[in-house]
Amino acid sequence: MNNLQEIELHKLYHPKTALSPEQILENSKNKYRANAIETISNTFFSGVMSSSWYSDIDLWFQKYNFDEEVMIALFQYCFDHSALHHNYIETVASAWAKNQIKTFSDLEKYYEKQEKINTIAKTISKKLGFSRQLSQYEQAYVEKWLVDYGYSFDIIEIALKKTTSKANPNFDYIDRILSDWYDHKLKTADEIQKYLADMKQKSKDVANMKKNTATNFNNYEQRLYENLDQFYANKK
Repeated sequence: MNNLQEIELHKLYHPKTALSPEQILENSKNKYRANAIETISNTFFSGVMSSSWYSDIDLWFQKYNFDEEVMIALFQYCFDHSALHHNYIETVASAWAKNQIKTFSDLEKYYEKQEKINTIAKTISKKLGFSRQLSQYEQAYVEKWLVDYGYSFDIIEIALKKTTSKANPNFDYIDRILSDWYDHKLKTADEIQKYLADMKQKSKDVANMKKNTATNFNNYEQRLYENLDQFYANKK
Protein backbone atom coordinates (compact mmCIF):
# COMPACT_ATOMS: atom_id res chain seq x y z
CA MET A 1 0.00 0.00 0.00
CA ASN A 2 1.35 3.41 -0.97
CA ASN A 3 1.10 6.31 1.49
CA LEU A 4 -1.02 8.89 -0.36
CA GLN A 5 0.20 11.67 1.91
CA GLU A 6 3.83 10.92 1.11
CA ILE A 7 3.05 10.74 -2.59
CA GLU A 8 1.40 14.16 -2.66
CA LEU A 9 4.17 15.74 -0.60
CA HIS A 10 6.77 14.13 -2.86
CA LYS A 11 5.07 15.69 -5.90
CA LEU A 12 5.17 19.16 -4.40
CA TYR A 13 8.54 19.07 -2.65
CA HIS A 14 10.75 16.59 -4.45
CA PRO A 15 14.46 17.08 -3.57
CA LYS A 16 16.99 17.44 -6.39
CA THR A 17 20.67 16.44 -6.62
CA ALA A 18 23.58 18.74 -7.53
CA LEU A 19 21.80 21.77 -6.13
CA SER A 20 22.93 25.38 -6.22
CA PRO A 21 23.04 27.37 -2.93
CA GLU A 22 19.72 28.99 -3.90
CA GLN A 23 18.13 25.60 -4.53
CA ILE A 24 19.46 24.30 -1.22
CA LEU A 25 17.75 27.18 0.56
CA GLU A 26 14.58 26.52 -1.42
CA ASN A 27 14.60 22.84 -0.50
CA SER A 28 15.15 23.71 3.14
CA LYS A 29 12.08 25.97 2.90
CA ASN A 30 10.17 23.19 1.16
CA LYS A 31 11.04 20.79 3.98
CA TYR A 32 9.40 23.09 6.52
CA ARG A 33 6.38 23.49 4.27
CA ALA A 34 6.07 19.74 3.81
CA ASN A 35 6.15 19.33 7.60
CA ALA A 36 3.48 22.01 7.95
CA ILE A 37 1.23 20.28 5.42
CA GLU A 38 1.74 16.97 7.19
CA THR A 39 0.78 18.61 10.48
CA ILE A 40 -2.38 20.03 8.89
CA SER A 41 -3.29 16.62 7.48
CA ASN A 42 -2.75 14.82 10.77
CA THR A 43 -4.39 17.48 12.96
CA PHE A 44 -7.48 18.39 10.94
CA PHE A 45 -8.02 15.45 8.57
CA SER A 46 -6.87 12.48 10.69
CA GLY A 47 -3.96 11.93 8.30
CA VAL A 48 -6.16 11.33 5.23
CA MET A 49 -6.34 14.79 3.64
CA SER A 50 -7.57 14.65 0.03
CA SER A 51 -5.22 15.49 -2.82
CA SER A 52 -7.04 18.74 -3.67
CA TRP A 53 -5.99 20.20 -0.34
CA TYR A 54 -2.30 19.68 -1.13
CA SER A 55 -2.43 21.76 -4.29
CA ASP A 56 -4.55 24.45 -2.60
CA ILE A 57 -2.18 24.76 0.34
CA ASP A 58 0.79 24.97 -1.97
CA LEU A 59 -1.02 27.68 -3.95
CA TRP A 60 -1.77 29.66 -0.78
CA PHE A 61 1.86 29.46 0.27
CA GLN A 62 2.88 30.96 -3.05
CA LYS A 63 0.02 33.47 -3.34
CA TYR A 64 0.09 34.90 0.19
CA ASN A 65 3.68 34.16 1.22
CA PHE A 66 2.56 32.88 4.63
CA ASP A 67 5.11 31.18 6.83
CA GLU A 68 4.39 27.66 8.04
CA GLU A 69 3.03 28.68 11.45
CA VAL A 70 0.56 31.09 9.86
CA MET A 71 -0.69 28.39 7.49
CA ILE A 72 -1.31 26.02 10.39
CA ALA A 73 -2.97 28.85 12.35
CA LEU A 74 -5.20 29.53 9.32
CA PHE A 75 -6.54 25.99 9.39
CA GLN A 76 -6.90 26.13 13.18
CA TYR A 77 -8.95 29.35 12.93
CA CYS A 78 -11.29 27.87 10.30
CA PHE A 79 -11.56 24.59 12.23
CA ASP A 80 -12.52 26.49 15.39
CA HIS A 81 -15.25 28.27 13.40
CA SER A 82 -16.56 24.97 12.00
CA ALA A 83 -15.76 26.16 8.48
CA LEU A 84 -13.00 23.91 7.26
CA HIS A 85 -13.77 24.21 3.56
CA HIS A 86 -11.85 25.71 0.65
CA ASN A 87 -13.87 28.89 0.03
CA TYR A 88 -13.93 29.97 3.67
CA ILE A 89 -10.21 29.32 4.13
CA GLU A 90 -9.48 31.30 0.96
CA THR A 91 -11.58 34.22 2.27
CA VAL A 92 -9.79 34.28 5.63
CA ALA A 93 -6.38 33.92 3.96
CA SER A 94 -7.15 36.85 1.66
CA ALA A 95 -8.25 39.00 4.63
CA TRP A 96 -5.06 38.18 6.51
CA ALA A 97 -2.95 39.02 3.48
CA LYS A 98 -4.70 42.40 3.14
CA ASN A 99 -3.67 43.09 6.73
CA GLN A 100 -0.03 42.43 5.83
CA ILE A 101 0.16 39.13 7.69
CA LYS A 102 3.04 36.91 6.63
CA THR A 103 4.72 35.77 9.84
CA PHE A 104 3.30 34.46 13.09
CA SER A 105 4.45 37.70 14.75
CA ASP A 106 2.32 39.63 12.26
CA LEU A 107 -0.62 37.39 13.11
CA GLU A 108 -0.23 37.99 16.85
CA LYS A 109 -0.23 41.76 16.30
CA TYR A 110 -3.33 41.42 14.13
CA TYR A 111 -5.11 39.44 16.84
CA GLU A 112 -4.19 42.10 19.41
CA LYS A 113 -5.57 44.82 17.14
CA GLN A 114 -8.80 42.89 16.56
CA GLU A 115 -9.21 42.25 20.28
CA LYS A 116 -8.84 45.98 20.94
CA ILE A 117 -11.41 46.79 18.25
CA ASN A 118 -13.88 44.22 19.62
CA THR A 119 -13.48 45.49 23.19
CA ILE A 120 -14.08 49.11 22.19
CA ALA A 121 -16.97 48.11 19.92
CA LYS A 122 -18.68 46.45 22.90
CA THR A 123 -18.09 49.56 25.01
CA ILE A 124 -19.57 51.80 22.30
CA SER A 125 -22.60 49.52 22.00
CA LYS A 126 -23.12 49.72 25.76
CA LYS A 127 -22.71 53.52 25.81
CA LEU A 128 -25.36 53.87 23.10
CA GLY A 129 -27.73 51.61 25.01
CA PHE A 130 -27.78 48.85 22.41
CA SER A 131 -28.90 45.44 23.63
CA ARG A 132 -27.29 43.74 20.63
CA GLN A 133 -23.94 43.23 19.03
CA LEU A 134 -22.84 45.72 16.42
CA SER A 135 -23.50 44.84 12.82
CA GLN A 136 -20.69 44.18 10.37
CA TYR A 137 -21.04 47.71 8.97
CA GLU A 138 -21.02 49.31 12.42
CA GLN A 139 -17.96 47.25 13.31
CA ALA A 140 -16.29 48.59 10.15
CA TYR A 141 -16.94 52.15 11.35
CA VAL A 142 -15.25 51.38 14.66
CA GLU A 143 -12.23 49.93 12.86
CA LYS A 144 -12.09 53.05 10.66
CA TRP A 145 -12.03 55.36 13.70
CA LEU A 146 -9.44 53.32 15.56
CA VAL A 147 -7.14 52.19 12.73
CA ASP A 148 -7.54 54.71 9.91
CA TYR A 149 -8.06 57.79 12.05
CA GLY A 150 -5.92 56.58 14.94
CA TYR A 151 -8.44 57.85 17.52
CA SER A 152 -8.55 56.51 21.07
CA PHE A 153 -11.78 55.72 22.88
CA ASP A 154 -11.48 59.03 24.79
CA ILE A 155 -11.98 60.88 21.51
CA ILE A 156 -14.75 58.58 20.30
CA GLU A 157 -16.56 59.08 23.61
CA ILE A 158 -16.64 62.87 23.02
CA ALA A 159 -18.50 62.18 19.78
CA LEU A 160 -20.82 59.71 21.54
CA LYS A 161 -21.82 62.39 24.05
CA LYS A 162 -22.96 64.60 21.18
CA THR A 163 -25.65 62.02 20.35
CA THR A 164 -27.52 62.54 23.63
CA SER A 165 -29.97 64.91 21.93
CA LYS A 166 -30.71 62.33 19.23
CA ALA A 167 -33.69 60.02 19.66
CA ASN A 168 -32.10 57.28 17.58
CA PRO A 169 -28.33 57.79 17.43
CA ASN A 170 -26.70 56.08 14.48
CA PHE A 171 -23.18 55.42 13.32
CA ASP A 172 -23.50 57.63 10.24
CA TYR A 173 -24.02 60.65 12.50
CA ILE A 174 -21.10 59.72 14.75
CA ASP A 175 -18.90 59.10 11.72
CA ARG A 176 -19.67 62.58 10.33
CA ILE A 177 -18.54 64.12 13.62
CA LEU A 178 -15.32 62.13 13.82
CA SER A 179 -14.58 62.62 10.11
CA ASP A 180 -14.94 66.40 10.55
CA TRP A 181 -12.38 66.33 13.36
CA TYR A 182 -10.06 64.15 11.31
CA ASP A 183 -10.38 66.47 8.30
CA HIS A 184 -9.39 69.38 10.57
CA LYS A 185 -6.30 67.36 11.58
CA LEU A 186 -7.36 67.15 15.23
CA LYS A 187 -5.46 64.32 16.90
CA THR A 188 -5.94 64.66 20.65
CA ALA A 189 -8.88 65.07 23.01
CA ASP A 190 -7.53 68.47 24.13
CA GLU A 191 -7.36 69.73 20.54
CA ILE A 192 -10.92 68.58 19.94
CA GLN A 193 -12.24 70.18 23.13
CA LYS A 194 -10.61 73.47 22.13
CA TYR A 195 -12.06 73.16 18.63
CA LEU A 196 -15.55 72.58 20.06
CA ALA A 197 -15.18 75.52 22.46
CA ASP A 198 -14.08 77.79 19.59
CA MET A 199 -17.02 76.66 17.46
CA LYS A 200 -19.42 77.28 20.34
CA GLN A 201 -18.00 80.77 20.88
CA LYS A 202 -18.29 81.57 17.16
CA SER A 203 -21.93 80.48 17.24
CA LYS A 204 -22.55 82.81 20.19
CA ASP A 205 -20.80 85.68 18.43
CA VAL A 206 -22.90 85.19 15.30
CA ALA A 207 -26.10 85.00 17.34
CA ASN A 208 -25.20 88.17 19.26
CA MET A 209 -24.34 89.98 16.03
CA LYS A 210 -27.71 89.09 14.53
CA LYS A 211 -29.46 90.16 17.71
CA ASN A 212 -27.65 93.51 17.84
CA THR A 213 -28.32 94.15 14.17
CA ALA A 214 -32.02 93.55 14.66
CA THR A 215 -32.10 95.73 17.79
CA ASN A 216 -30.28 98.62 16.09
CA PHE A 217 -32.63 98.46 13.13
CA ASN A 218 -35.70 98.59 15.36
CA ASN A 219 -34.26 101.48 17.40
CA TYR A 220 -33.36 103.55 14.29
CA GLU A 221 -35.26 106.85 14.46
CA GLN A 222 -36.72 107.48 11.06
CA ARG A 223 -36.88 111.12 9.97
CA LEU A 224 -40.36 112.61 10.23
CA TYR A 225 -41.60 114.87 7.53
CA GLU A 226 -44.50 117.01 8.78
CA ASN A 227 -44.54 119.50 5.92
CA LEU A 228 -44.64 117.56 2.67
CA ASP A 229 -45.25 120.68 0.59
CA GLN A 230 -41.52 121.36 0.40
CA PHE A 231 -41.09 118.37 -1.93
CA TYR A 232 -43.23 119.97 -4.60
CA ALA A 233 -41.02 122.36 -6.55
CA ASN A 234 -43.93 123.97 -8.46
CA LYS A 235 -45.81 124.94 -5.40
CA LYS A 236 -45.93 128.71 -4.85
